[in-house]
Amino acid sequence: MAYDRQQPAVFLPQRAMSNPLRTLAFPDEWRERIARLDAANYPNRTLSTARRVRIRPLNALLRVAVPDLISTATHTSLRDGAPWLYATKDCPVPVLRTLLNAWLYDLAWKETAKPLVVPTITALDVAELHWQPELVDLLECKTSDGGTAVPAPRLYTLLPDVIAGQIAQHSDRYPYTHEGVQLRFRQVAANPSADGAELMSWPPLIYQTGRKNPRTWRYSAVLRIALRTVPFDPRPRLHIDVGVRRWTSTTVHPKGRNTAAVYLLPKNPFAAGVSVPDKFAVAALRWNPKTGKLMWSHSGPGQMLSRINVIEQLPDAEQLGQQSDFWLPERDGLAAAVAYHTTMRGPSHEVGAGIMPAERRRLLLWLADILKPHFALAEPLHRVPGIRPPATTFADLPSIPKNNKAKLPTAEFAAQQEQARARRQLRIADNARIRRQRLAEVTDGKGLTVALLDQESATMRDQLIDVVEKLLDLPRRNVTSADSWTWTVDGFTLTVGARPLSGLGGPLGAGKKVSQGSQHDAAVKQRRAEVANVMTTWARGAAAPDAALVVLEGRDSFGQRTTDPKFAIRMGCADAGAVSQFIRPEDGTEDDTLEHRAEAAWLDLFRQIGMRFVPETRGLAVRDDLNQIAFWIVKRRKDDTNTRRLFIPVAVLIRPGNASIMGRASGMPNWVPYPQLLKHLAGHDDRDMPTTEGEQAAVLAGFIRSTLGAFRPTETLVVVDTHNIRYRLPTFQNTNLVAERIQFADGVSQWVKTFGRRLRLVRIGGHERMETPQGWAAGTDNAGIASGLWYDAQHIGLDDARVFYSTVEKPVTHTKVGVQLAKLTPHHTKTEPKPGVAGEEEVKEKDHFRPGASAWNPELLQFTVVAKPEDEKGHTWAAFLHQQRFCSDDYNAALSRPLILHLAKLTTRYALPSDSDEETDDNDGEVAEATGEANVAAETEAGLDTDDEQ
Repeated sequence: MAYDRQQPAVFLPQRAMSNPLRTLAFPDEWRERIARLDAANYPNRTLSTARRVRIRPLNALLRVAVPDLISTATHTSLRDGAPWLYATKDCPVPVLRTLLNAWLYDLAWKETAKPLVVPTITALDVAELHWQPELVDLLECKTSDGGTAVPAPRLYTLLPDVIAGQIAQHSDRYPYTHEGVQLRFRQVAANPSADGAELMSWPPLIYQTGRKNPRTWRYSAVLRIALRTVPFDPRPRLHIDVGVRRWTSTTVHPKGRNTAAVYLLPKNPFAAGVSVPDKFAVAALRWNPKTGKLMWSHSGPGQMLSRINVIEQLPDAEQLGQQSDFWLPERDGLAAAVAYHTTMRGPSHEVGAGIMPAERRRLLLWLADILKPHFALAEPLHRVPGIRPPATTFADLPSIPKNNKAKLPTAEFAAQQEQARARRQLRIADNARIRRQRLAEVTDGKGLTVALLDQESATMRDQLIDVVEKLLDLPRRNVTSADSWTWTVDGFTLTVGARPLSGLGGPLGAGKKVSQGSQHDAAVKQRRAEVANVMTTWARGAAAPDAALVVLEGRDSFGQRTTDPKFAIRMGCADAGAVSQFIRPEDGTEDDTLEHRAEAAWLDLFRQIGMRFVPETRGLAVRDDLNQIAFWIVKRRKDDTNTRRLFIPVAVLIRPGNASIMGRASGMPNWVPYPQLLKHLAGHDDRDMPTTEGEQAAVLAGFIRSTLGAFRPTETLVVVDTHNIRYRLPTFQNTNLVAERIQFADGVSQWVKTFGRRLRLVRIGGHERMETPQGWAAGTDNAGIASGLWYDAQHIGLDDARVFYSTVEKPVTHTKVGVQLAKLTPHHTKTEPKPGVAGEEEVKEKDHFRPGASAWNPELLQFTVVAKPEDEKGHTWAAFLHQQRFCSDDYNAALSRPLILHLAKLTTRYALPSDSDEETDDNDGEVAEATGEANVAAETEAGLDTDDEQ
């Protein structure tokens, strides 16, 4: 079905809305004393009155002990005076004092600060804490210079929390109901770091698998609510995501420093003196490497949970980790559920991730009735007309008939199929010759030498060689050679040399435990040098390998994250001048996918060499001499596998007439071919890295200015990723966007055209942190999935629009997942009879309830045309970038980002370790679901005590 509308899961305010709440702020004297205590951790620094104190640990403590309180900040400054806590009813001040004291002990994390804890506690007069009434305007909002809504900062937590409370109360009386099954939703303790509110259906839903060995899997529906804005639009809005959260049922194995989120619903409050909470409390389990057991985060001797005596009321951490469904649905007055995450070791959860459009639509329409009259579902987006798919270089492959619809004799139909197969093979060979020619162009006639580091398996080696012969239309190899092959065809030479990976692919540390920090660094350094030595020795007397194809076990084969050798191997290859691609060995159960995986690995290796098929635009007024530039920041923080920080601005260039993609990084004087950029990034360490926010902003600004300076007289399109760049270039934040202007670290706003009168600037944003909404293709009374470019026709005309949304169709890997798929309730559809058609005389009913299936939904990718020449329309460049997602010559599915930004993002793989077993860069543009399954390290552990300065 063709769809001309796209319905975003967005609710717009319709009338004023206020709510009476109780508020509490830190007294000014408290702020100063607490700031002095925090500053004592940094004795060599001068205390600034503008210094902000981390209160994330205290917020996390509140989520466990007093989940009904609402905190609206992650930091507090000395003199901002704004309320910090909100509630519908007062929390007793003595309870707060106990929590604050525990936090103050935690705040003094260095020996230099610990002597000040008791004097600070003594000096803080609890009588100065007062709850105050306030009628909060929940739609308090200004408009920026660029015409964008600017809600009051506290509303990003408060408004979603109030709306979530309304939904929870309504669902308790009038639950969501479909085909006789009801869902009631319960609110989750607010998390200011997550910037929104959340509800879960409770009790959990049950899905059973297996007949001989039945097993029960539990899961809940999840609603996430966020206050968001759109560039150049004065209307604030609510985004509401729908997804599933899956619960663990056996042992819990968090990976590395990740923590496992635990949702707790007690019949008695954890903190004495407060009422029974209405919301789920949230705590975290973490692995303690010293004891080899699970523990509650911040539960050790002298830590916060122990100081307030909450730890005694929580389930035993080790018992919960061994039998995580023991407290489901409830035991001894407590329900406790551990959220499943895909990084956890152990069996995969049998409930599939995500919700499909039809079920999402039913839930959103139910919510629309609840939110009236203050909010209404936004009008559907309209399709931008006239957009054609880009031109392709490869010829389409003819199909092979599967069904004998013409009722031909069996022999005749078989001959027809054979002829179709022959035509298809000829077309595949034609396309392979084009690919080979492109590879010859990017290697500049020097040919390509590939080192194949494989396992002791002739099957995988033969499969990889068979596939490359097919991909490049090479003659059958000389079977007399067991480990070296050379093909020379039409002036292009490919040499592949194979040798066992052997110990290079073993765990780092030679079987010994590798701790984070210097021990891990030493193990990486050693393996890196060993790989570089092997690659260099290999090349003596012959051409040095340009690339390495490495057959390496997946991450699950390395019990400890710090022993995975993949990144060390990649850096060692780069030191020897080779890019690298990884593929898992065959496991004996995937004969049908091995060829596909081998093909994907070779194609990705060719792309790292620099071979690309750039989509050729059709139907748009875009000049052939257009330069495309994407900026990206390669960032790395300290964690269990990294002890060095990185901050490297990178630019990638598609230049007309260039056979190869070009790139450069901060500190590089010139553009270099893409593989050289990748190898350059692999060799970076943290020496001379900018560390402070100001230093990083200045480095980024200087890099962008110097890069754009050379393109001033040319036709140029510049794209950036909003999530990647805006924290060091605030001009790209919604509230700071002004059409046709840009502002760097020096604070001076400039016309974009000062960098070139033919310069276009587009900011691209996705669903991360619910920046763009979920949605569905909207029919009269149904929901679907549709590819297209969309805009808000109710708000602005097409020729004046600057904000657009791009979606893509389902990839071939998900074609069997229908839009009617249901997981939360039963769902059936009926097919009416077809008169006169044999076998179609009766109404047919189809059951769509399949909790085990994984859903797929397209991401609403936002294109914001910040700047363009006066004689052009914004929709031209949005359409161009939409076409650049469809690289069908190179990828089996549409990209998650336009090609130029996709290439820029991929540079990160050479600077940062990756958890992906096979790092093919094929990406299908799927939206991130509201699963809530991401480990809670981001919102608790990392937010508690991993400040950059520690």
